[in-house]
Amino acid sequence: MQLIGHQAAGGCRRLLACFKNSTLKNTAKFTHLHEQAGGDEIELPQKYSREIMAKPRILVDLRPDGKLLDSSFDGYKLSLEPVPTKSYALPSKPDNVTPSADQYSFLHTKLFGLHNKLYCDPWTDNIYFIDDKWKILCFNSDIDFVDSPFSEVWEVPSHHERRPGHYNLSISFASTDLVIIADGAGTLHVVDTGDRSFKNRNWEIAFSCEPIGEQRGFVVLNSRYYCGELHCLLLHIAEQEIEGSDGKKSKFSSVIDWVTIEGELSQQNWGMKTARQLVGGGSIDFASLEPSCTALFVASDRPLKFTVDSENPVAEDKQDKKVEYKHQIVFSWLQKGDDITLNVPVAADVAKSDIKVTVSPLSLQINIRDNVVLEGALHQRVDSDLTCWTLSSGKLEIILTKVENGVVWPELIVGCQKGEEIMDPALVEEVHQRLAHLCSETVETATNDVAPAYNSQELEDCDAFPRDTSVLLRLDSKDHTISHQVSMGGHQWLFNVSLTAGAPPALCVRHDVDACVWQMDEMNRDSNIWPITHVGTFLAFGYVQASKQHRKFTVCPSDMSYAAICDTSRHIYLYRQPSAVGSELRNRSTGRRVAQVAKQQLVQLESDCHVIGCHATSNHLYLLTDESLFKLILK
Repeated sequence: MQLIGHQAAGGCRRLLACFKNSTLKNTAKFTHLHEQAGGDEIELPQKYSREIMAKPRILVDLRPDGKLLDSSFDGYKLSLEPVPTKSYALPSKPDNVTPSADQYSFLHTKLFGLHNKLYCDPWTDNIYFIDDKWKILCFNSDIDFVDSPFSEVWEVPSHHERRPGHYNLSISFASTDLVIIADGAGTLHVVDTGDRSFKNRNWEIAFSCEPIGEQRGFVVLNSRYYCGELHCLLLHIAEQEIEGSDGKKSKFSSVIDWVTIEGELSQQNWGMKTARQLVGGGSIDFASLEPSCTALFVASDRPLKFTVDSENPVAEDKQDKKVEYKHQIVFSWLQKGDDITLNVPVAADVAKSDIKVTVSPLSLQINIRDNVVLEGALHQRVDSDLTCWTLSSGKLEIILTKVENGVVWPELIVGCQKGEEIMDPALVEEVHQRLAHLCSETVETATNDVAPAYNSQELEDCDAFPRDTSVLLRLDSKDHTISHQVSMGGHQWLFNVSLTAGAPPALCVRHDVDACVWQMDEMNRDSNIWPITHVGTFLAFGYVQASKQHRKFTVCPSDMSYAAICDTSRHIYLYRQPSAVGSELRNRSTGRRVAQVAKQQLVQLESDCHVIGCHATSNHLYLLTDESLFKLILK
């Protein structure tokens, strides 16, 4: 992980209407929500336009640990060793909700299609599923049972009749003795489970509420019990048009409600405390609370922003206001291979003594007569010692020297839309010449033993990269800004995995052909560093996973000893970490001795039913269908 810069983040518009019908208005603490956003209007001198800035965000670069990569990896070798498999008939069918006629968007399809109906307790490794009677059944695999290995631990009491707009039931394990259950019909249950290592112990309800409105469905993404407060992340898809920072509009949006409930199990005095809401136009790949519950980690193909906070009103986003200077061009810039020339028009009576230019390797600020004309984070590093500027004929000219020569910047100030880039004709011609071969309509053939040029027909389907570029964000609950941002361009999201009970889930993303697992942790308040650590790698798995067109679930155990790809039905692909070879083995082509081999195994289930749940442990892989639970024995 490397810090590479700062980026300005705007505030968010307050949308209290989202909670108009919420039961929060019935609680004593939510008798009134301020309709006015905090903050005064900024009046600017007529001569200048000011770039409205908020708390700068830190750009984080994902740099894999070279010790966890292997450039000499030879690929996976197909193993014909059988994988022992046991099948257990279900006592009743799992509950299954399909999208209704008005849930037709891509966001709905992804949320319903990838919903994993097999739940694992990270503290005990117990396996659970919910049947069509809304009974939560625990699978007991450590004992041979004469009758059924499934035991009922709790029945969800709010058994609503299914109607359009509902979601699947979902479970989240908040602590060693608290479980959060959403019925998909609008009710959230806080359940006291006691010690869950005793699988036959019955659970007891501690608190129930409808946190986002009467019978407004949602699913639970993540939960955490911290210092007497229970924090829950709830997701639903709303039909509301939203425009992203890239100008694209979405008819449907992803809405995350961050609900805080306070109480103690010993006192049974539970009650709603705060409600926050975030909205974004993209799909949510990852969402987790920071360990201290002061921030939210989200990976999405479009950024999210706070719209509601009942405890700390969200400041109005002044960038959304249709003010006169919003689209006014403040500066122009021209870049070459090693430098950038920045031009800022100024009044004719401005003298050099009126101007102050402050440049650091990662930021730029221009002050004219004590007014901030331009301020923000630079796209890449510059050599601040070589910066120079001149003033002549009503124009301020600043020359910035790039640290990385030859890198083409897509923008000068990150997120700033008040600049106009003037293209260097020589640079344009050079780029056209470099990319001309990529636009060829014909297949070039080799002549005179010269290798053919690159042609798009040589690409395989699995080399295609997703159209949208995702971001991983850390959103602070106090000031509602994006404190840290990771660009996921080149890092395609693959899956999430819980490595340690109580910690945020780890994120597995593609890096080149490999799959790298990253663990996020609490931000360091002193240094403002957000630790994102590369903890594991599945070699060549990024390429392998992309080639599986019928995949539904991708999982791995907490020890990362293997990864599994589960098709929509029947086929399971296992990819084990490289292990030492007992006897001498050599590569046929090179003659090089092979010390380790990574095995690939294919398992075919004796069922054509769709797989609706999947979970991996160190020794077993569990698969749930409408009729059976399969257990693959891997050690």
